[in-house]
Amino acid sequence: MSSPSATSHLPPATRWAELVRARGLRATRDVLRVLLLLEASSAPGSHESIMQALQTDGSGQPVDRVTLYRVLDRLMQAGLLTRIQDSGRTAHFTLAQSAPSGFFECEQCHSLTALPDDPQLPALLEQLNARLQQKGLHSTDITLSVHGLCHDCEEDSHKP
Repeated sequence: MSSPSATSHLPPATRWAELVRARGLRATRDVLRVLLLLEASSAPGSHESIMQALQTDGSGQPVDRVTLYRVLDRLMQAGLLTRIQDSGRTAHFTLAQSAPSGFFECEQCHSLTALPDDPQLPALLEQLNARLQQKGLHSTDITLSVHGLCHDCEEDSHKP
């Protein structure tokens, strides 16, 4: 695989195609559309929101619901996507390379927002992982989940 600096000058779709192939997957139109969409997104997307965004992305290429499930599953298995489940048990997807250590979930609208970067958070999560290992528990992923009301829902709750 090429080094990041060697591929940084390439168009995003070409960079993604190279990375997808390096992970043993085919760089299909739908795979690349999903990766480009999530790369441009500021928040993780649910299957439904990704489906809607792909239908309105201007490509004129519809994507089948089942195909999208398969694409998301393959990208997760290849380590390119991370799956986050909200309290309503809805799965949301984000790029693994840019997945934050945690999310804030609004208890009312269930929107997910990445927690702000904090230099102490990774060390805290590593400390938690070490304590789990002392108890014989081996985690595969640790993500912090904070729950409350987002700004919009908080404002709505104060309206008469």
